This record gives sequence, structure tokens and C-alpha cells, in this order.
Amino acid sequence: MKRLPLLLALAVAAVTLAACGANTPKTVTQGESEAIYVTLGPMQYQVQVSRQLNQYEVGDRALLAGVAEAEKTLGTDDIWFGVWVRIFNGTDADHPAADQFKIVDTKGAEYEPVTVSEDNAFAYQPTTVRANDDYPQPGSAGAESPTTGALLLFKLPRQALDFRPLELEFSNSQIPGATSTVRLDV
Repeated sequence: MKRLPLLLALAVAAVTLAACGANTPKTVTQGESEAIYVTLGPMQYQVQVSRQLNQYEVGDRALLAGVAEAEKTLGTDDIWFGVWVRIFNGTDADHPAADQFKIVDTKGAEYEPVTVSEDNAFAYQPTTVRANDDYPQPGSAGAESPTTGALLLFKLPRQALDFRPLELEFSNSQIPGATSTVRLDV
């Protein structure tokens, strides 16, 4: 009978200790799918969608606006590939957004995004995200489009799709050593 109070006290202590960490958010820097919010520095990032683009389709043609003439031509085995990203700054301070991106395939090949001018209202542009705000900003073309994100545009060799899963890796030059990744749903 003396053991019952001791066991009861230990059980209460275990529940109390477990509850202490229950409200502590876990920092996730590697997303297993596009639905996962990942952290880079003080901000949350989410890939809204990723997909191949067709330069001959009217809807996709607008997404390719602002690509330099030298970059517009695809090789016979190249494809356009878009990744739409949202950023959430839930802090009380302004923070710079990620400024370095690449797609990595399972063979280790890396692909950097094509530069798109600011004339493209959907294109991701390195920026500072204001305190308690989102990027793209509510009401902007990127935020109001069906993808609700800012477009990162890549020119990939078609064979890169054979070496899946592809991962989007991103970092911020102002946060040395910090990198986050999201597995793309291709």
C-alpha cells in the first residue's frame, strides 16, 4: 500500500513534465511535402505548389514575363518549372526574406532559379517582410492568384524529373549557415 502513493506521485510528475513541453513549438527546417511550414531564421515558409509550365499556354505565358531574352529559349530537353512560395513573418520586427534558392535532385544536381524582372507581378523578389505581415502581400497579384504565392522560375533539364524527389533548398545570406528544405510534390 505504501507503493500506491509513490506511483501516483510519479505519474503526476510525469504528466506535469510532459505538459511543460506541450506548448513549445517545434522548429521545422525540413519539410517532407509542400504542405509543411518550415522555418528559416524567424520566419515561416511554405511551398504552395510546384509544377511544370507550358510556355505555349496562355495562362503560363504570363508567368514567363520578365525573363531576359537570352534565357527565354529552352533547349530541346529543357522544361520550365515553377515553385510558388509564401512567407509569414509573425514577429514584431521586419526581417529580410530568403535570397538564395536552388532545386536539388537525388543525384545531387543543383539548379538555380532564372532571374525574372520586377515587371512580372507574380515573380519572387528578395525583399524585407514587414512585422506581422506576409509575402506576397495580401491584395497583390501573387497573393490573389490561385497559387497564392510568389513564383520562383527554374529552367530544368527534363531528366531532372527522373531523379525525384526534388527538393527546394533555400537560405538567407544574412543568416550564415542556416538552410531549409522542402520536398517538392512533383
